[in-house]
Amino acid sequence: MAEFLETTYKKFIFKVKVGYLYSKEDFWADIKGKVATIGVADFLQKSKGDVAFLETVEAGTPVTKGQELGKIESIKATFGIISPVSGKVIKVNSELDASPHLINCDPYGAGWIYEIELVDPEGNSRELFDAESYMKLMNEKIEKEAKKLYG
Repeated sequence: MAEFLETTYKKFIFKVKVGYLYSKEDFWADIKGKVATIGVADFLQKSKGDVAFLETVEAGTPVTKGQELGKIESIKATFGIISPVSGKVIKVNSELDASPHLINCDPYGAGWIYEIELVDPEGNSRELFDAESYMKLMNEKIEKEAKKLYG
């Protein structure tokens, strides 16, 4: 099986990493046991443009699914980091302080934002989309944006 699912719109190629779970807000979670690594999906980082700055919470911060865990400032917009899971932040990617562009260059790898210790690993994954389901949702969002831009 391929590592990524891909779709192309105009000059943009949007990737979805197989094996990760996704929220409707376009954030991903890689759940391994009781820990989820989370980050920004490729679609969101490409639609918002180059990341210039991140404002993150500290390790130890409790989090509820859907809660804002900081902000990302890009060349096009400032938007919230919306947690796809509930638990407690146990690690913040300190590489992003000096290199926020890692979110654009490697959104599913070096551009991860947080590691979260999960309260309920099975419950957290139940409401998230697998790669195939998220791909459908992402394609709907791309079509909706295209209609707004191009009629």
